[in-house]
Amino acid sequence: TLFRSCAQLMAMGAKKKILVLGSGYVSGPVINYLSRDPNVEITVVSVMKEQVDQLAKKYHNTTPVTMDVFKLEDKLSSLVKNHNLVISLLPYAAHAFVAKKCISKKVNLITASYLTPAMKELQKSAEEAGVTIVGEMGLDPGLDHMLAMECFDMAREVGAKIESYSSFCGGLPAPEYSDNPLRYKFSWSPLGVLFNTTQPAKYLNNGADRKS
Repeated sequence: TLFRSCAQLMAMGAKKKILVLGSGYVSGPVINYLSRDPNVEITVVSVMKEQVDQLAKKYHNTTPVTMDVFKLEDKLSSLVKNHNLVISLLPYAAHAFVAKKCISKKVNLITASYLTPAMKELQKSAEEAGVTIVGEMGLDPGLDHMLAMECFDMAREVGAKIESYSSFCGGLPAPEYSDNPLRYKFSWSPLGVLFNTTQPAKYLNNGADRKS
């Protein structure tokens, strides 16, 4: 997952600098986790000054930067160059833009979003630059994949045969907080949620590839 990937970097011991792009609901828990290691210096970037300032105040070794990454490309490039890892928690449409900066500066990138065609197109240039880009490292997708594989491995270890597997994952609030018509709480971009519901699905059914 996103946290595990970060932990591997942190385990290297030396001082590391991590650039976190975005200050939404996901950013707080990520920065909370990263700031547990005194050897990690964090820079959090967002157009929302109040949010980055609050994050920097709440978590040690965290420096706030207020900027629009699309409007200040040179500054973004400089920030990327001066860090060991970039974590993009921006809306999914921004990841390819950020990835190009990371490839140019030879800095690894982690995102929590689905792998889009725009990101897939960067695979060759990333490989040529020796840059690792890891996507789908959030809850869904991310943790759901890991938990599924853990379940499969445990079943195989005891000689069981997997005949069917269905996974349900989402941000369903506790009943006492389910207080709106959608009965749902947005922890990420509402546009991203709606876009996700319109995307085609691919799955295995009786050993055959299916699409819907």
